[in-house]
Amino acid sequence: MQLGSRARAIVAAVACAAVLCADQVAGIAQGAEPAPTPPAPGCLQLTGMSEKIIDGSIRDLGGPYLSSVGGSSTYLDHLYDASGAEVATVYGKANVPMKLDNGDVIEYSDERIEFADGVLEAAGFYNITQAGRGEWQFLPAIGVSGRYRDLLGKRHFRITKLGESLSGWIELCPAGTAR
Repeated sequence: MQLGSRARAIVAAVACAAVLCADQVAGIAQGAEPAPTPPAPGCLQLTGMSEKIIDGSIRDLGGPYLSSVGGSSTYLDHLYDASGAEVATVYGKANVPMKLDNGDVIEYSDERIEFADGVLEAAGFYNITQAGRGEWQFLPAIGVSGRYRDLLGKRHFRITKLGESLSGWIELCPAGTAR
């Protein structure tokens, strides 16, 4: 039986929470993410980025999106460098597979980030409740083409205005050296 990407994400979330990594999900983004440190040799760091949500669609399944398990969304964002120049487009999908015992909502996001010089993908779970309070979160990332191909790392972000804007940075390193 073939599952769609949303169904696979929900199955993964349930398996993760129930068996493999309940402590990891519960421990996502404990405290503030430190400012980026200088990149390790061979690593690439894109700092001082801002992100604007251009548009999206929401599916309220089980209640209002972001507060109810089962909600999902798609989004189109633009990334800007420190000078304000547009440098990438983010194509994303998100869903809410679970709530923690303390009421915090966990979101799963799957993104394709297209720069002029290559593409990277980021996907994973994060605490949207903490993110909504401006706390730093990250998604694991992998370069799939161009300058970023075969690099692994993290897409760090913090929501500056829920539903409108974010800030952050991306760090990618060669396989075997990712931090």
